Amino acid sequence: MSTANPSLTYANSRIDAEMQAILDRYLPGRRPMSVDDYDWKTIRPETVDRDFLEAVGFVTLVEANPKDPGGQIIKAADRSNAPWLRRFITQTWLPEEGMHHAPFKEYLIRSGAYDEGFLDDEIAKVVDRGFVHGAGYSELQATTYGWLQELITWRFYDSMRDYLLFQATDENPADPVMVKILADIAKQENFHRHVYLTGAKTVLKHQPERKGEVVTAVAEFLMPGHHMAPDWQPKAPVWSEKFNFPLKGVIHDIAHGMVELTGHRGLGQAAILYGARNHIHWYLRPIVALLRLLSLPPASPVNHLAGRLIARAF
Repeated sequence: MSTANPSLTYANSRIDAEMQAILDRYLPGRRPMSVDDYDWKTIRPETVDRDFLEAVGFVTLVEANPKDPGGQIIKAADRSNAPWLRRFITQTWLPEEGMHHAPFKEYLIRSGAYDEGFLDDEIAKVVDRGFVHGAGYSELQATTYGWLQELITWRFYDSMRDYLLFQATDENPADPVMVKILADIAKQENFHRHVYLTGAKTVLKHQPERKGEVVTAVAEFLMPGHHMAPDWQPKAPVWSEKFNFPLKGVIHDIAHGMVELTGHRGLGQAAILYGARNHIHWYLRPIVALLRLLSLPPASPVNHLAGRLIARAF
């Protein structure tokens, strides 16, 4: 249980009190997963195809360096006087995320997909590259980034698990170990998503004038694999299609989360700015460039209309 911090502003104190109460409720009893949680004698790697094993290799690498993103979020928490966020990262997020790569790596080695030396070398490269997102972020921007990243990761692991179950037959059942690994990690990612989104909502409940920080974080968003594992990340769209990743469902979750956080104007502005920053078809570029100029004032009716259209479409 936290105690009041006299150095916090009134609004920050209210935010911290509410979030500490949530953490008091949900953090006790949580524990990181362990390689020992799984019966390795029952793995069935012959049921898993090469594309799937490559995807497992990719997430093993990205999951192997939570220290750097965790450090950025702790800096954001301290910079913004958000003790609740520092507590969440140090007590739960880092310990849990720090073990996500371990069962994946164990599976890859036991299955013969990759040897330990290769994985260790690739992990060392990931650690050397560090984490480039979120430098200078506030706690609100950091929680917004965390919400998006955890949402996408949770859904990706669920789609991998669903793929294994869909491909299974009575004669050739799914690998029970990999199914359990994916389910266990997805469950933790979903919890992390919930805490981040709840934190962002709580900040804006007391400081609604900060909605622009959410828009900025969404417009700049990029999954960490783009920098951490650049040789592997380009394959992600192929894996997503193979595993039937629910892109429309993820967009729905993001769009409706943004409406809750920032209203339709924030959703519309973030979508336009995101489109202007990322690769789109050449024939759409002039339109997006014009919309970007029109969207720069947050109160622009273009933002409201775009947000309404996106929310209705998803």
